[in-house]
Amino acid sequence: MIRDRGRIKWTAMMLPEHVEQLREWQKEDGLQIRQQPDEQQLEQWNYQIHEAAERKLQLSVQYWNDAKVAEGKGYIKKIDALEGTLHLVSEKGETHRIPFVHLKSISETE
Repeated sequence: MIRDRGRIKWTAMMLPEHVEQLREWQKEDGLQIRQQPDEQQLEQWNYQIHEAAERKLQLSVQYWNDAKVAEGKGYIKKIDALEGTLHLVSEKGETHRIPFVHLKSISETE
């Protein structure tokens, strides 16, 4: 097995501008492409959100936050249709305001 240091061994021979650009590319590798949900997915989320609000179920919500995926767990405090946000209260008492357009996935937790 070849034990290679990868990019590390080549950075000494590169210009600082090249090293900076390699670091930027590495950061971009962690970013994900945001996909728009289809109509069926939106209906399912709507059903899950309203069911969880009525039955006081805990939800796990993944949402987009600056091209990265963040996760919030908690109970629904409020569904604000005018602002288009979902207010989720965690077990610690923190309130997350998540815009509907930033939703990635919703699932029930136990």
